[in-house]
Amino acid sequence: MADVTKGRVVEQDVLTAYRDRVERGLVQALDGNAPLRSLLRYHIGLEDEGGRPASTPAKFLRPSIVLFVAEELGGDADVALPSAVAIELMHGFSLIHDDIQDQDRVRRGRPALWTICGIEQAINAGDLMHALAIETALRSSPDAAMCLLRAAREMIEGQSLDLAFERQDVTADGYLTMIDRKTGALLRCAFELGGVAAGVDSRVRSSLVALGNAVGRAFQIKDDVLGIWGSDDVLGKATGSDIRRRKKTLPVVLLFAATAGDDAAALRTLYRRSSPEGETAAAELAAIVARLDALHIRDACEAMIDRYLDLALRRARELPFDAAARTRMERLIGYLARRER
Repeated sequence: MADVTKGRVVEQDVLTAYRDRVERGLVQALDGNAPLRSLLRYHIGLEDEGGRPASTPAKFLRPSIVLFVAEELGGDADVALPSAVAIELMHGFSLIHDDIQDQDRVRRGRPALWTICGIEQAINAGDLMHALAIETALRSSPDAAMCLLRAAREMIEGQSLDLAFERQDVTADGYLTMIDRKTGALLRCAFELGGVAAGVDSRVRSSLVALGNAVGRAFQIKDDVLGIWGSDDVLGKATGSDIRRRKKTLPVVLLFAATAGDDAAALRTLYRRSSPEGETAAAELAAIVARLDALHIRDACEAMIDRYLDLALRRARELPFDAAARTRMERLIGYLARRER
């Protein structure tokens, strides 16, 4: 595998260089006194529950990619900014609805929007954010808006598949198809929007889409690994949060594939009932993690991350970046695939 910088140190210049510009763009896009606007500013992280200015914990990954790619391919960041803001709004829309569907009560360390205003108003807020995303993208170009609309359609289809997977058997190929939509769509779109703003030709645009697809797979599989083996900053041990929620993430899909007979039937029964609380939940979690470890499932997932990381790095080298820009992109890709939180 290619040598890439690992760890938090590379949550670096691409993720910080454009932060202030994106935040100002979001403030402008979400300006207004209507109650739903305040809810959206809270969800994005611009305000606290009392409507007071707050410092958003968001990384602004997707809009940063848009602006970086646009600038490094000869475009104007000011022209690309509406597209960058639009993709963050579309991402925010998806998170509002995801939290409702998954009944997640916390988002980025704060109460999820629906727990504050109720499900009905949270749905309205999400719908408004979707509309604002398209309106904002149109300020860049019709091509940018169409790119974002296609990604939104794929993302919603992916979310539908993810929910359906909770009630059916899933293959690894089927899972990859799902994450190509649910996670990959907006990441592909971020790279493509940068190219649209820079006016690149179809060959470069295709390379950007392929790069985004490989990054999306590496990013989501790493997220799956962290959802089971990630370190809890408070407890200092694996959280196993995805198992507690009975999510069919890649490690679990691979576990089902490697389990047969009575063990498979017992595992299928376990995943079809609600997660218990207290000591029973802890015992079930420990047993499933032990089974994953015995079958070296984490190693298999890490090998897949390596494969898609290498593919992403090869795709990045197809782009007409200068040496400095290529290094920054490779570091960002390495961070996304190897982050520990």
